[in-house]
Amino acid sequence: MKAFDIEFYGGSEEQLVEEIKTTSQEDFSYIVTPNVNHVVQLQDDTDLRAAYDQASHRICDSRVLLPFLKFCNLDLEEAIPGSTLTARLIHLANEQHWKVCVVGCEASNMMLLREKFPGITFYHHYPPMGFIKDPEATAACVDFIVNHPAHLVVFALGCPTQEIMAHKVFQTGKAKGVGLCVGGSLNFLSGAVPRAPEWIQKLYLEWLHRICSEPRRLSGRYARDGLRFIPILVKQLRSKQPLSYKGV
Repeated sequence: MKAFDIEFYGGSEEQLVEEIKTTSQEDFSYIVTPNVNHVVQLQDDTDLRAAYDQASHRICDSRVLLPFLKFCNLDLEEAIPGSTLTARLIHLANEQHWKVCVVGCEASNMMLLREKFPGITFYHHYPPMGFIKDPEATAACVDFIVNHPAHLVVFALGCPTQEIMAHKVFQTGKAKGVGLCVGGSLNFLSGAVPRAPEWIQKLYLEWLHRICSEPRRLSGRYARDGLRFIPILVKQLRSKQPLSYKGV
């Protein structure tokens, strides 16, 4: 199921969770969550492209993107927002007493998560701002993940840093578990940042709720992404077939 030079996961959330239950005990693999912003960044960012190449799954994160995919003849069962998947897996981890390694996420929010999910053994590494450009800081981050084997590795760093880091961990061949590249999802789950009510999510308006919650940070980015996405969409629709993408 290919469009916008991305091969999308075509299964349901239930199927994905069942897969993760198994692969959480195997060698490291990771999941990326394409949305409009990712589609735009993938046009120019070769490191992000390489990370997408090696991801085990590319799940449609966005209920905004989903209608465009259907318009491009991709019959996806559903969008699986990263925040929804993260919540589902953290609750599962709490029930199963899993180990979860978190990269990013402020210490105060980690404290809330530890209180809320006492069944989880959390490992937490908070790298400095801009660490991805510092080879030593990047290596320290990779080493932390390798040295703290876990069922889940949550990369809460934002795109493209989190995907690049997941790729670097994968390249070591030494880590375990399933990596989730899910941005600020843990902030929602901890309660530190309110997520849109479910009825707003079902109306495909979560993006608007987020803009209203963080206008300075998100309004400009969403506007730029929208403008850049239009010619990408036109190119996709003009092609005889969805653009091919090399990947699983």
